Amino acid sequence: MKHSESKFASDKLALLRSKYRVQVLPDWGFENPDGSGAWRQGTWSKTELDKLQNATTLLADLMGGARKFTKNLGSVTVKKSEMGTHGGEALIHEISFSSKGSFSAWTVIHEMAHAWDANNDWKCSVALERYTGGYTSKFFSLIRKLFGKSDCGISSDEEKPGRRGRLRGCNAAGYFYGDQPSGSNWNFNRREDFAEAVAMYVGWGTNNELSAWAEARIKRYLLKNGASHKNFGVDNWADYAEYFYPPGGDYTRTKRWKFVNDLIHGKVEVDA
Repeated sequence: MKHSESKFASDKLALLRSKYRVQVLPDWGFENPDGSGAWRQGTWSKTELDKLQNATTLLADLMGGARKFTKNLGSVTVKKSEMGTHGGEALIHEISFSSKGSFSAWTVIHEMAHAWDANNDWKCSVALERYTGGYTSKFFSLIRKLFGKSDCGISSDEEKPGRRGRLRGCNAAGYFYGDQPSGSNWNFNRREDFAEAVAMYVGWGTNNELSAWAEARIKRYLLKNGASHKNFGVDNWADYAEYFYPPGGDYTRTKRWKFVNDLIHGKVEVDA
């Protein structure tokens, strides 16, 4: 953050804090608490603060406003951290973005969905798992792998087309997802499922910053096996279509879209 942008940043932080109870921890400012010394630009940018506010407003508006947003997530502290290859992480009342690069609106919504889930003792993702007909069992996952019914290795994916652990139960968590998520891999579990389902709901057919990515996640399964996608690499897309491509390519026809829609509109109760 440049010194010339400090007034903008202060106003943005105040708005996020007062309206949405989102507290951004700045890593920019003068070296000394008294306002002296050299100015540290930190890792945040003006564009990122705009992106954070826009995504927060987008999710809050879909939920029914700022009051409903704060009820669902509680207070949330947002910061930049060193986290290896991860772009973002979330716990109850805390979201971290990687200090090594920027983040997307999709990542903001994804991590906020995790914070929502965490604020409800992770019961949102449990409810999604149940609603979609899924279950988690490392025992049955191991059986599937041992009998060659998986698209991964016994203890990891193989990072090559057709072997990335996208099928049900073929992941580290032993998560047998129900219905049709927008995608899956070795790290997929019910918590990641909920976060991605919320991001897909926010983006699907709504003409916002998440919409193009949401559409691309579905349309990749129309590609032929071995085709290369500019964002998702190479995989056996056609083989996976039956697991991830919804009827008519319409994500609103999935149980995940309906679950998030019902949850947001109070038709599904998740007690903290």
